[in-house]
Amino acid sequence: MDIPEIERRLLELDKELHSLLKAVREAKKPRGAVKSAAGAWGYDVDSVEFTRELRRTRRAGL
Repeated sequence: MDIPEIERRLLELDKELHSLLKAVREAKKPRGAVKSAAGAWGYDVDSVEFTRELRRTRRAGL
């Protein structure tokens, strides 16, 4: 195998690796927006208790 053939094969491999990396990155991207925050932090944001406690709290620095 001569040097130009090795270089050609390495370039082909590089292209394939980059396409695989791009596919992996695409697969890792989040799909869609969060439709509901209920339970996200262990709270049921639609509950009366959550609303009552939220009204009792004060923002930091006030």
